[in-house]
Amino acid sequence: MSSPSKKMNLRDLLNQARWRDGNLHTWSVDIVHRGLPGDRREVLGSRIAKVLAGGIEIEGDESDSDTIFIPYHRFLQVRGGQNQVVWDKVSGLCQVALACEVQVDSLCVDDSRLSPGPTGSVGRDFSTGNLCFESASVTLRPRNGAGKEVSSQIDVLLSDPQDEMLVIDGSAGEGGGQVLRSALTLSLLTRRPFTLKNIRAGRKKPGLMRQHLTCVHAAAAISKARVKGDKLRSMSLVFRPGSLVSGDHVFNIGTAGSVCLVLQTLALPLAMAGGASEVTVAGGTHTRWAPPFPFLAEAWLPLVQRMGVDLSLELRGAGFYPAGGGKVVMTVGAGEGGLKPLYLDSPGQPPSLEVDLKAVVSNIPEGIARRELQAAAELLGDTSLRLQSQTLRSPGPGNAIWLTVRGPAVTQVFTAIGEKGKRAEEVGLEVASRFVDWRDSQTSVCQHLTDQLMIPLALAGSGRFSCQEPTMHSWTNIEVVGAFTGRKLLVCDLGGGRFEVGL
Repeated sequence: MSSPSKKMNLRDLLNQARWRDGNLHTWSVDIVHRGLPGDRREVLGSRIAKVLAGGIEIEGDESDSDTIFIPYHRFLQVRGGQNQVVWDKVSGLCQVALACEVQVDSLCVDDSRLSPGPTGSVGRDFSTGNLCFESASVTLRPRNGAGKEVSSQIDVLLSDPQDEMLVIDGSAGEGGGQVLRSALTLSLLTRRPFTLKNIRAGRKKPGLMRQHLTCVHAAAAISKARVKGDKLRSMSLVFRPGSLVSGDHVFNIGTAGSVCLVLQTLALPLAMAGGASEVTVAGGTHTRWAPPFPFLAEAWLPLVQRMGVDLSLELRGAGFYPAGGGKVVMTVGAGEGGLKPLYLDSPGQPPSLEVDLKAVVSNIPEGIARRELQAAAELLGDTSLRLQSQTLRSPGPGNAIWLTVRGPAVTQVFTAIGEKGKRAEEVGLEVASRFVDWRDSQTSVCQHLTDQLMIPLALAGSGRFSCQEPTMHSWTNIEVVGAFTGRKLLVCDLGGGRFEVGL
């Protein structure tokens, strides 16, 4: 079917063709490495997770979560089926047919190659119709009217919900380590045993990795659990929790695996154990595929404290990928009673925002951190900024930048991690773009907090917050929470890219 063409800018085009609800958009995007003109390395079948002010985020496959940021200035062209060019850097305009099906072939970046994502349709038909350029078809979630409930259509359960032993599909939804960690936390709190099958089945390295095993062994240690399948690369795990036991524990991941994810798995169960505990975890504290320590300490921690959890965190050493060597100590007080509900109303647009930007380096020149700060500050020219750079001691080289904005109800922290071959200016632009995208959304919490508030909200039995469009991690977490607790978090589309999650 022929149809008129429409010219649009690059951001609008990518917004129209981004990945939603487990379906794969395959726009071909060639990106040239700024330091090596003409060098193109393809990433096949990548999923456009988010379109930001300064670039896009694509889903990675090397880890459990998070995304890869690609700034717009590295784009060369966007191609559809049969190499049809729908945007190029020279003309700067997009020309794309409307009311047809849009499909995409590949997303090309200069650094890495990602394997294809899921091909099954999980969402529903988009209100403007399907779009396609030739390969596999894609489906977008409809933009419902304001306040209408939306659902994930993800099924993580392979057993009857009433069965004593829950059987969970580890490949469902986001299909990564988050399913395991959420299941461990909820199993400890509800005393429900579970079997997890198809663990990280869609990942480049499927099965349990070292940081996942640390989570399993840590959860078993604080509950005297009986465990089967707890070995490297295992695709199945059986976990039977016992009674929670408070006390002091030390866990060493042995790699740069995330310290913060291990601590989050244990925090709520230990807070409900009835006694004081101290947990020390060694590994990576500022890593790409997990919340870095500043996010945990400044954004997540104050909210769970507000809900009644007696918890504190102390950074005793920074650890970067690949050397690791960082250390965090978590102190948990003797909890009394359950969690309090949490209600976070949308902040609206404040007249001004004060933003703290901090960049740290280890075993590399501090000038890299200053370049990151300068790049971020240029994008945030209309924002009041406080800038700080610092050199940290760590076993290996590393670099991280984070942006902290403190509101009356919530502190938001946006992060980016430097890596070899990635320009400092791109790292600074990445963190600034994530902040701008949240600020413009007029919501109360960022997407990472959306995922991480779901378990405490369900345990409290009541609460509500507004957020940006839920990610696949969020939808998957909703299903895992519901499987263990019987409490289904509701998601309402408020319109304009704003959503509300609550009980």
